[in-house]
Amino acid sequence: MIQSLRVAFGVDNNSACLSETTAVCIEVFDCYDCIPAEQRSYIRTKDEEPVHFTLNNPKAENICFAAVDNCLLGSRDPAKCDFIIGNEQKFYFVEIKNTIINKRRAARASALTQLDSSIGHLRKSINLIDTELIAVICLKAKQVYPLQTATRSAEVVKFKLTHNATLMEGQSAIF
Repeated sequence: MIQSLRVAFGVDNNSACLSETTAVCIEVFDCYDCIPAEQRSYIRTKDEEPVHFTLNNPKAENICFAAVDNCLLGSRDPAKCDFIIGNEQKFYFVEIKNTIINKRRAARASALTQLDSSIGHLRKSINLIDTELIAVICLKAKQVYPLQTATRSAEVVKFKLTHNATLMEGQSAIF
């Protein structure tokens, strides 16, 4: 799958934006505090780094991590999600939003646009017919919330009809 992503995004084998792991717990953060050139999603490697999304991988499957926003796609590209993580069986498209409680509606709307654009972009280059797609809106919070079906049924139905993808909201999932 990593080779398919390299082709889809037009990057070479040395791209720091793509990596593979078989870790049983993959913790990801979006580096808002980094210098602009490094503001993207990363797999957490140090205790002092925050955790915004956790993917538990109990079977130690080989999983590809692709930092999309500000890495595989630049700031001039259309709206896109923060990262993609998964393999041929299942792909999570994740958009992390740093928001306050009274701005969550706008953050969700923006996340939906970015997730929609990212799935559409990848479908143009990779055959995802047999891949389970999960679009995740991850609103940063002090308490970790597991994945749950998004509350707005029209949005859930639209994602299912448009992309054959499940729309979820949360900060953790099990592969």
